Amino acid sequence: MTPAAPPSSVTHTSAGASARLREWVLDWTIPMALLLGAAYLAHVRWAKGRGIAEIFLLDQDFPVVWGTLLAIVLLAFWTTRGSTFAPRPPSMRIAGGAMLIILLMAWAGRTIVFQDYSLSRDEEMAEFAAAYMRAGHLAWPIPPEWVNYRRALVPEFFSPFGATHYWAATYLPVNSAIRALFDGLGDPDLAAPVLLAVGLAALWHNARLLFPDRPDAQWVTLLLAFTSAQLLVTAMTPYAMTGHFAFNMLWLAAILRGGWRGHGAAAIVAVLAGGLHQWHFVLLFIVGFLFWFALNRRWAALAFHALVCVVIVALWAKLWPALLIDLYGPASDIRPSAGVADKISSLFGRVFRSWYPLAYSVRFIAWNNLLLIPLAVLAVLSAGWRGLFRGDTPVLPLALGCAAGAALMTAQVYGWGFRYMHGYIGSFCLLGGYGWIALSRQGRLPLRLLATACVLACCSTAFLAWRAHLWVAPYAAADRLIRSSPTDLVIVDPRGGVYATDLARSQHGRFVRPLVLSLGMLDTASIDRLCAGYSVALFDRAAFLPLGIPPARVQAGALATLRAHMDSIGCGMPLRQSVLNR
Repeated sequence: MTPAAPPSSVTHTSAGASARLREWVLDWTIPMALLLGAAYLAHVRWAKGRGIAEIFLLDQDFPVVWGTLLAIVLLAFWTTRGSTFAPRPPSMRIAGGAMLIILLMAWAGRTIVFQDYSLSRDEEMAEFAAAYMRAGHLAWPIPPEWVNYRRALVPEFFSPFGATHYWAATYLPVNSAIRALFDGLGDPDLAAPVLLAVGLAALWHNARLLFPDRPDAQWVTLLLAFTSAQLLVTAMTPYAMTGHFAFNMLWLAAILRGGWRGHGAAAIVAVLAGGLHQWHFVLLFIVGFLFWFALNRRWAALAFHALVCVVIVALWAKLWPALLIDLYGPASDIRPSAGVADKISSLFGRVFRSWYPLAYSVRFIAWNNLLLIPLAVLAVLSAGWRGLFRGDTPVLPLALGCAAGAALMTAQVYGWGFRYMHGYIGSFCLLGGYGWIALSRQGRLPLRLLATACVLACCSTAFLAWRAHLWVAPYAAADRLIRSSPTDLVIVDPRGGVYATDLARSQHGRFVRPLVLSLGMLDTASIDRLCAGYSVALFDRAAFLPLGIPPARVQAGALATLRAHMDSIGCGMPLRQSVLNR
């Protein structure tokens, strides 16, 4: 038997190995190109209309995937040849230094890329809940004078429990509690970057355990994560998805540790992950491992973690709503949407109504390293059915989780990458490590292929962060303009702007003047009372379109009637930048 080359050895790739590697590279670029073509036909050429998914597909995803695919194909002869390199394992110093840099980039990007503005209602609700938790509450009591205007002030994503007298976010509390904790420490915007670093550290630990004799696979796993635009840019936002990535990798680290301490720690992590924002996300990750425990006849582990799943559902789907009902009152204003059957029905209903596998497959590819999916798929295919069901490695449970996330490609509206699969990026990276091992069974691989993919991913990240900034900047400018109004109230008429209705919001959960209300949630009687008792500014498309918010078709309806009523009674000073500058 030929002894393995020492870790620092450098050898030349044989012609046969180069040809096989080049064939593999070209093989997976073809289906990706076909996927791009199908997405273009379905969402652009034959589409009846264009929503956020289609806009982002053209503005962000297509340029990245086409550009990186073209570069990989053109460089295929160069990247699949040359010297191979057997690296040393990623040390704590090197890996930790890279994680610190990524943490700082995510923290700075909150200001540089997003201008400290939460674009979506999901993000605003995370900040909203963090604010009342920081104040020691589980909801904001609605001041009596604003009870009749509560839905105009908080139009969407509010908890139904006690909703006639309290404002609370509809999401579960753990993500917001983490933000509240970091707010107490000095900066809530550090929460997601720290969670990202924790998830990356757990991923590094898992790679060392799963690939102890393959430092190259450890490096591949880490580099796939380090060069993920989705991981980095999402950590610049309050989305709960960064927490799902971190908690899933922590759960896996505890499972791989084993023993009662490891499984006990995994149970705690799973329960917390269930309360991040929606309880079903962590269950989709765990279920594959329950099957894996059964394959390995680890019946005690299977029973224990199945019980943990039951506890997660009982705690977050039953006991948490019961607590809110006890504290604040029964559901009102909207349907509870908290029961287990209701959640499952809603989930399947969304899949059947708004399944977007073409658009969001492209989006996931664009926002991650181009090698991520090909290597993960190769890991599954190379294991074969017998290898998968033998259960020697966690390839099967990792793949099942990724498949579950991919099956739920429902419309997410906003999100940087495909956020519903965010918690599985660590699984994809570990599968990528297994795929790299399968690819290199007949010899070491040239460093050029991995290095090129990482350089392209870094360039893509810069481009995607820039495009995200250009999209968010007009909304952030509109919010600043609204907050600078000298009036008591600002009423937002969102007609004519893409998601301009999201401008009606509190100031990170604090209702300070000017209070911002949505015109669509008012009626003529409430408008009369507001205009009689307060100074009112009106913010409409004449103000937000010049700031760069994308235009949308204006349709006649209830909003037009309400606006006409405001005009007839002379209510609402038009809010313009020129007015404020005088």
